[in-house]
Amino acid sequence: MSETDVDLALWGKSRGLPSPYPLACHLLDAAATVEALWDGYLSPGLRTTLAAELGCSSEQARNLLAYWAALHDVCKCMPCFQDQDKTACSGLSGYESVSAPYARHDFAAHVWLGRFLLADGYAMVRKNSPAFRVAQLLGGHHGTFAPFNHREFTQPLDALPALGRGKWEEQRQALATLMRTLLGGPPPPATVSAAGGALACAVVILADWLASQDNFLAQRLNAGIPTRGDATALRAHLQQSRTMAPDLLRLAGLGQLAFTAGDFRDDFPFAPNDLQQSVSERLPDLLDTDPGLLLITAPMGEGKTETALHAGRLMGEAAQTPGYFIGLPTMATSDQMLGRVDDFRRRRVQGADSLTLLHGMAWLNSAYTAEGDEAGVVTGDPMATPWLRGSKRGLLSNLSVGTIDQALMAVLRGRHNVLRMLGLASKVLVIDEAHAYDAYMQGLLKVLLEWLGSLKVPVVLLSATLPVATGRRLAEAYLAGAGCATSKVPELTYPGWLYVSPTAATSMPVRSRERTLHIELHGVPLDGEQRPMRTTALRQALRPLVQQGGCAAVICNTVAEAQRTYLELKAWLGEQVGAGEVPALRLLHSRFPAYRRAEITEEAVRWFGKDEGARPNAAILVATQVIEQSLDLDFDLVISDLAPMAMLLQRAGRCQRHMQHDKWRPAWAIDEANACAKTQPRPTMRLTVLTPVDESGGLRIPRSWPFVYPAALLRRTWQALKGLPQGRVAIPGDVQQLVDQVYDEAFGDEASRPTEEDLARLADEQTKDLYAKMAAIPVPSAVDDLSQLTGDDFVTEYSTRLGADSGRVVCCTADSGGQPMLGDQPLPVKPNGKKGDRTWFTKQQVRQVLMHAVPVPGNWLRERSDPDDTPPDWDNSPHLRDLVVVRLAGPQSSGMLGDRELWLSRELGLSEFSGDHREVAAHALSTRDDEP
Repeated sequence: MSETDVDLALWGKSRGLPSPYPLACHLLDAAATVEALWDGYLSPGLRTTLAAELGCSSEQARNLLAYWAALHDVCKCMPCFQDQDKTACSGLSGYESVSAPYARHDFAAHVWLGRFLLADGYAMVRKNSPAFRVAQLLGGHHGTFAPFNHREFTQPLDALPALGRGKWEEQRQALATLMRTLLGGPPPPATVSAAGGALACAVVILADWLASQDNFLAQRLNAGIPTRGDATALRAHLQQSRTMAPDLLRLAGLGQLAFTAGDFRDDFPFAPNDLQQSVSERLPDLLDTDPGLLLITAPMGEGKTETALHAGRLMGEAAQTPGYFIGLPTMATSDQMLGRVDDFRRRRVQGADSLTLLHGMAWLNSAYTAEGDEAGVVTGDPMATPWLRGSKRGLLSNLSVGTIDQALMAVLRGRHNVLRMLGLASKVLVIDEAHAYDAYMQGLLKVLLEWLGSLKVPVVLLSATLPVATGRRLAEAYLAGAGCATSKVPELTYPGWLYVSPTAATSMPVRSRERTLHIELHGVPLDGEQRPMRTTALRQALRPLVQQGGCAAVICNTVAEAQRTYLELKAWLGEQVGAGEVPALRLLHSRFPAYRRAEITEEAVRWFGKDEGARPNAAILVATQVIEQSLDLDFDLVISDLAPMAMLLQRAGRCQRHMQHDKWRPAWAIDEANACAKTQPRPTMRLTVLTPVDESGGLRIPRSWPFVYPAALLRRTWQALKGLPQGRVAIPGDVQQLVDQVYDEAFGDEASRPTEEDLARLADEQTKDLYAKMAAIPVPSAVDDLSQLTGDDFVTEYSTRLGADSGRVVCCTADSGGQPMLGDQPLPVKPNGKKGDRTWFTKQQVRQVLMHAVPVPGNWLRERSDPDDTPPDWDNSPHLRDLVVVRLAGPQSSGMLGDRELWLSRELGLSEFSGDHREVAAHALSTRDDEP
């Protein structure tokens, strides 16, 4: 071996392979994979952005990224790494032993590469100069960045003795030099911005993951690898890697996406309404130059989702970033959106059309996993490849649907956040229900929008009830990232849409279906425990439905109140035998086992959705907030607890939503003023608001409600509703004014001076916004050192939802022998998966458990007594370790969680009752269930 040859006995990976895989070969594989990613996966718009952030041409950027990928693991040539596998490194000779503390090879690359790059002509004027920034981004290929240290940069071998001297240093130099030669020695970049460094790191991570797959390495080993470490032999290996890399991408589901040409009528099998027509005709003229942000505000049921898909297609094509990530408030709304996007994908998308569902329970969604009754058996076209379903990879798909948290994690200081940013930077971001997020999440969203504005990523925001001030702040954040004056944001008209970019600022009003919402305030007293007593009001409001038929929703602010309301209605309906068809009664909330909640949700969509066939003659759905957003449901009447105005209008949006159902509506749902009209009577949206009051009729907020909604918003909403003329709201004309009246932060006139509750709400929102700033990464212009992107001990305590205090329990019974059971199957207590000494819970076992998991308030778990019935081996499973088992027994299937007695039933879900409510529940649950 000459002095310029590299030692092929230096291994890059050995575990799980028939023989060690040479380090030099892995570096070349990574370089070839970057080239394939550039050519066949990264969108043209993202390639342009990356080149601009590196201050070079697109071709130069491609060559630089490939070269850098060939350097990322060069510091696996160090004693402590090679010594991890004594068998694999047995062929090494002439290397000195080193006695030094262990160092990770990624950190070693961060320390060592700067001096090499400096010698290679990379500038080093300050710590964000190319020599250090490239070393830092390559040192971050395991997901975290180390901060700049002058001594490490100038004296790497002294600062990190674990690197080793002598032959270790000679081989590192030989490896890096040979990589430069084989990759064409691309000239150094003029600059490497913070955003460019983050995205470049993400591309290297992606290439490393693809080229490190065991099946690929085994294939290379079986085909034969170089026996010499000279340039000629390794150049041949590189050429073979370039031939094989496109298949790596194809098998992973990575590629470029395109849409079939057409207009709105090609996107959807119906004619556009006024909103959709306006966007379809006018938006294209605004997309000639820079990408921008589109904010659509329109009433509920106006087809905003279809508008967003159409607009997102136009914006993505113009920006050359086709594809979507659609972010929603909850897992349930994400599951519902998946089917709509999948239908659009099958009709309109060409190329790499993988679709991922991204939330913590996505793999339990049978439509997504495409599994039948037999686990692991594919029954149809899978939406995404197994590789894309792996951890942290879902956003890399060209089409993704999930909770907004998946996008917000890109701006939390966490491991591999740059990979999430790469996924977002290659597509259009669509955020639905933009009003639904608290001040903390809005703070994170503003940081994300500033990053996406900087990276020229198109964004679409949707809302039916967004305060004007909130919409302005979001648009300003995007423009700030794009380097524009935020003062150019125009006034938003409602209903309408607003588009801003570095070269455009347009606000466009649209016509909307005019409807009247009749709101009836109905005061309800509180009981001794400060809980609303709804029975009388509900009977009065629902009596016409019981007598004449129809469909209604009753929406409560808490799960416990929804359960009590369901029981009271069930008892009342049981007394109506002989009064006509007894309405079917259902209950839907979050505290059901996952499988049962999915069943009820599917039934609700089938009964109350857009299709006419399965709509029942008479039915009542008692629910919580889970139905107020994104679920496409239609009721003749909505009855709701008092809630903040934005949420109340969302709930009202489930009332008489679809015109095709108008011909079936009962007489009591027809607008009395038009009942005798010569034209077809027009149904009137009816919302009954149950308002908790004291003896004098003043608002009295129940004890539990401020944990759900700020008291100030409840009171301001109540005051606004009392001021409605004849209780009528013109839709769309009155919507924006009502929302801004409640959420106004200016308190401009004497009559609207802030109360103590208002000040408490504003202080809470300011605190949440401050926490968001502390938890989020800096905006691109403020990043001086890439280590600012991956955080510190303080911010890692935060998630995307501040104060999201919840846990999950699994309720089991026992068979005659005392064995814990989930339904008719044994509770998995020991892992079935086994390979050598390693054991694990199989996917089937984990699925069985999680399908029975029930969300509960976090304080329920903190108050439990130890020990409980949770199997000890669950601690070794990342999916099961946070679950708590509650063993149920007795005729009512009750069990103890600490001092709490919990009941689980198919009708009620998991509940906690005491006193007279326990007697009511016991009686109701002993009666016949009308469920088929």
